[in-house]
Amino acid sequence: MIATDVRSRFVTETQSQRIADRWNGVYPAMRSILDTVITAQREAQRPTVDVARLERVRREMGQQDQGTFKVCTHDQGAFSISGAFSQVREVVAVTSIGHPDAGSILRLVGALADLFASTAIARQSERETEQAGTVPAQPVDGGRRERADSEQTERGTR
Repeated sequence: MIATDVRSRFVTETQSQRIADRWNGVYPAMRSILDTVITAQREAQRPTVDVARLERVRREMGQQDQGTFKVCTHDQGAFSISGAFSQVREVVAVTSIGHPDAGSILRLVGALADLFASTAIARQSERETEQAGTVPAQPVDGGRRERADSEQTERGTR
């Protein structure tokens, strides 16, 4: 994966590079784990995992690695933090804690979780800032719009 493929105005180049380094270091192991589990589950009389879901995860992770992953069909291909987070969580679910790369995979999912949370906070803050500038009139007293005291006094309605 190329670090610049992480496209978000809330992700710095440094954060992007850290994720890319972690991803590149552990992607081959995650791919191997998925291949092994999928093959074993296909041969099992009673599969214990959803093989089709793991095949989708493997395909999407390949797209993430190539920078062609699309959250929506109209999107431009890129590396998706939220997509990668959910995909790596699926790998964690089928990885033995004793696997030699388990620590690296868990560190990657932790870094993705932190980055996902910080971008969500930044988005929320941006929304709140935008909304603060355009506050619509609020109905009061059961939906009736009340006039200001000065309006009521001037018209003699008080």
